[in-house]
Amino acid sequence: MSPVLVALAGCGGAGSGGGKAAPGPAPTSTLLEAGDLKPLLLEASELGEGTRALETREDSGDSPVVGGGPRDCEELKPYGVRGPIGKVMGTGRTAEAAFGRDGEFLTQRLYSRMSASMSGRVSKLFAVLTACPSYAETISLGDKGSVERDVTTRRVDVTGVAGTVYGYERVTTDRGDGSRDRRMTVTVTRGWTTVLLDGSPGLVKQALRPALRKATERRACRVTLPPGTLCDLGARTARRT
Repeated sequence: MSPVLVALAGCGGAGSGGGKAAPGPAPTSTLLEAGDLKPLLLEASELGEGTRALETREDSGDSPVVGGGPRDCEELKPYGVRGPIGKVMGTGRTAEAAFGRDGEFLTQRLYSRMSASMSGRVSKLFAVLTACPSYAETISLGDKGSVERDVTTRRVDVTGVAGTVYGYERVTTDRGDGSRDRRMTVTVTRGWTTVLLDGSPGLVKQALRPALRKATERRACRVTLPPGTLCDLGARTARRT
């Protein structure tokens, strides 16, 4: 099995002698703060030529969407036009990045939570996302009017990936011009780390393996550590346990 797809278990312990690099704790077995998660996010250069970093939804204030949401899906109504990801998954111990390329988009989120808490959140998220196989939604654009769309949803299988995996696809059809848009959401949980990818299916599929490799593999400190220290995953510096 490819090492890219296997979560490495266990924590790094005391430093080794002889100048060898000491293994740091696997992100999957260590609770990390947002600052430690940020270096584990993908960079645009890791997604190929033409990919650029975008402002995340929280940073950007220029969205033309001012309101709206599902009209006939009771499970989704409480989450409005932005959907359930932010509210269900929460914002603690989280880092986020966004990317664009040739009209496609991708949002990556990393979460560091204890397994029981994360399992409940992810299960609820996908139960909500797939609660209504089809529904209508209205997107309000303020003084520019509104857009009426039909939406279909379904769970999708994500194969060849180790961990607890969920996949979802959403297809929207504009009632005005008939244009269609596909969006995919995938989560993979390994221990205490969850990788969530949301966006255009092509970018989601391309990003999945490198995102898992970067966020869940054991790191090594490039220094010899004294007993009782671990490698810090974010800054990669020694810290006392």
